[in-house]
Amino acid sequence: MSKRAKRMVFLLIGLVGLVGAGCAKSEEEVQEEFDVVVAESNACNDVSECVYASAGCPLGCWVAVNSAKKAYVEEEARALIDDFESGGRSCQYECVAQGPLECTEGRCQAGDPP
Repeated sequence: MSKRAKRMVFLLIGLVGLVGAGCAKSEEEVQEEFDVVVAESNACNDVSECVYASAGCPLGCWVAVNSAKKAYVEEEARALIDDFESGGRSCQYECVAQGPLECTEGRCQAGDPP
């Protein structure tokens, strides 16, 4: 293969890599989408309906949701994190203790940690 052909191959590979990275969602985009998922999934009439769903960086450690929606929220979180990480990004952080669950104004939410 000639030098020119090799350069073209490397240029093409680099261009494909840039396009792929450009398709990855930003932290802000995945957070906005996840906020919608949580808002659709945290309705409650009583605190007994509320559980914590695992999220993950960059979406937070967990979110308070209706127990019937826990699996859905965790699946959506994983898909959004995969989209975020597909651009070569990653993050991690340590989580603090969860606060008590509350059902306030018809929404599951986390209370203040102990």
